[in-house]
Amino acid sequence: QGLKSGAQGRSARMSDNGVCFAERLTQVVAESRHKCRGREHMGEKWLERESKLLDAALDLFKLRCTRAAEQQQCEATVSFEVLTRDIPNFPTRIVKDSTYLVDSWGEGAAEWWFYATRGTTVAWVPGTPVLFAEVLEAMIGKFVDRAQSLGFRACLREAGTWKVTAAWGLPDEKAAKRSRTESEATGDAHNGR
Repeated sequence: QGLKSGAQGRSARMSDNGVCFAERLTQVVAESRHKCRGREHMGEKWLERESKLLDAALDLFKLRCTRAAEQQQCEATVSFEVLTRDIPNFPTRIVKDSTYLVDSWGEGAAEWWFYATRGTTVAWVPGTPVLFAEVLEAMIGKFVDRAQSLGFRACLREAGTWKVTAAWGLPDEKAAKRSRTESEATGDAHNGR
């Protein structure tokens, strides 16, 4: 009877393939870590792709600011969402039931974005729709940070919008220009011109 209870105890500790329960749990942890590493790699791929997209957006933003400066303006307000329309291979959107969803990921993938923005603990479910606004929201803060590094007097996102406003030059440059123009006109009048 002692042998029988010993055998039963051993079989209670063993799983179907002869591995004890604790060893199986260790295997589960190792498999889970391996999956997470793979997901982290996919997330890193999105971050690399996103960085290139943000570089392209910043180049377009600088172009818009340059155009404003050429028109003697000291600030520009640009929609980040509108900028993205001119970026090759930026994720595209489609309207479905009055909601903007990502239609195409360009040179990226939905699961890359998912793991980069939501973490690696939960698995991406293929075919899950992604709101286009979520993609923009995940990027606009990084875009503003990059734009701020260009040395603008001020650069900020307008609350509740995709608009980013940048200002350059002296804060009172318009007033200084106006007073120079007025003094030149007054000086011209005094000089008989």
